[in-house]
Amino acid sequence: MSWFHTRPVSPGVWLVAEPGHVNCWLVAGTERAVLLDTGLGIAPIRPVVQALTPVPVEAVNSHYHFDHTGGNAEFDRVSIHELGAPLLAAGVPTEVREGYLAYTHRLLAAAETYRDLDRDYFHLLSADSDPRPLPADFVPELWRPRPGIVAHELHDGDVLDLGGRSLTVLHTPGHSPDSVCFLDDRDGLLFGGDTLNTGPIYAQMPDSDVEAFARSTARLAELRAEVRLVLMCHFGRGVAEAQFVRDVAESFDRLVNGDAELRPARDCLLDEAREAVFPQCSILVAPDRGWRR
Repeated sequence: MSWFHTRPVSPGVWLVAEPGHVNCWLVAGTERAVLLDTGLGIAPIRPVVQALTPVPVEAVNSHYHFDHTGGNAEFDRVSIHELGAPLLAAGVPTEVREGYLAYTHRLLAAAETYRDLDRDYFHLLSADSDPRPLPADFVPELWRPRPGIVAHELHDGDVLDLGGRSLTVLHTPGHSPDSVCFLDDRDGLLFGGDTLNTGPIYAQMPDSDVEAFARSTARLAELRAEVRLVLMCHFGRGVAEAQFVRDVAESFDRLVNGDAELRPARDCLLDEAREAVFPQCSILVAPDRGWRR
């Protein structure tokens, strides 16, 4: 079984998933294609995407975090927001890599039990989300995601022309300072990076900013009339209706205005956090950050 799962989602758009970990999105025009994020770097992603489209493929990162940039070095051209370029170049701390591998082993162990429960009761797992064993040739000690060569720095409002379709860059800080989303207004597709997820949305990172997150999601909610589908990078539901943008924005608005109960939680690296749970998503915040008004 391949480490990756791929499927078409819209004409010229493919999900390229590392199930249970991260979704990347391949978007092709008539002249070139972009791979929005390059995954963990656990297995080569470039041959996978080149098999899906005949046009040249470039890598474009939604932000600098290792699970979105792990395959960058496989591509001749990498783009990232200007604030992300120096953060990407700094590399991935050893403790983060080791922590994520520990999480992967916990995930795979839990999946054995969850598959049985899902088959009998919930029926939520699909090829998009069912975690796969690590590749047989994967050597954890040699896993060193490399940043690649950043050939172009992105700015808010930039337009990526792919030939017959374009993506508009939307700077949406909050999860990280360099986070961006991409809007394909021809087909009404909003690629959410880590700004939009069904939850938990990570706003607890050291360089996260909850109030900036709220402003960014409010901005995206204003685009609802232009959006048909929201395409996201994590968790079991990677594709949602346009209303989901408004749901996330309203959740952040409630959070920053103190209209949310926070319960103890941990993120995937087992770092302590607090979690605000809403009907359509949840949000993690740091346990000791003084962001609230």
